[in-house]
Amino acid sequence: MNRRFLALALAGTLTLSLLTACGGGSDTPDTQTTPPTVESASPAPESSAPVAETTPAVPESSAPVTEESQAPESTPSSKPSAAPTTKPTQKPAESSKPSATLAPTPTPESKPETDVVASVWNDISALELPSMTELDDSLLSSLYGIDAADLVSYECYMPLMGVHATEFFVAEVKDGKMDTVKAGIAKRQADLDTQWSQYLPEQYELVKNYKLVTNGNYVLFAIGEQADQAVSIFNSYTK
Repeated sequence: MNRRFLALALAGTLTLSLLTACGGGSDTPDTQTTPPTVESASPAPESSAPVAETTPAVPESSAPVTEESQAPESTPSSKPSAAPTTKPTQKPAESSKPSATLAPTPTPESKPETDVVASVWNDISALELPSMTELDDSLLSSLYGIDAADLVSYECYMPLMGVHATEFFVAEVKDGKMDTVKAGIAKRQADLDTQWSQYLPEQYELVKNYKLVTNGNYVLFAIGEQADQAVSIFNSYTK
């Protein structure tokens, strides 16, 4: 740019010099002078007066200032309190299983013997019977003439009301005592026959149709409308 300004200035100076010389020569008449041809040292870029071009000032290039980026201030944040973690309960290590041992074969236990006499009477008492009362050892001896010592177990019932002839005797007899017991039953049946022969004929018919059954050491004496059913029950347990 400086060189361009210098060239323009030099061209301007030469032009002014030529104009001055031309003015001075006009005072001498008849003198024709041929203006010398002045060759400019450097060609003028334009024949007209130079126009000063305004060029924007180039700002001095300043070294770029590197702004240090300020690290954001780390504000202390409260750390979340660590929640207590529940540790899983450790399972106990499995113990090695013992080798299977053959269990001893259990010996079959002998089932307790069923009280046949009680079972027979329980089933008979479930039938439709009049109100009954139980005879104890003393009454058994008085009415039947049977000693309870000759029996393993027994059940003997007679009616509470004197208008019924219903009566049951079931017993397990000790060995060798069956004839004695049967004799006592016969005595009781004879007494009932005498008693009911003159009183309530329908009940007397029941006395005459009594049932006496023996199976092994078991004996049943039955009087009543349910006598046949009692025999069936007795046989189901004793045969």
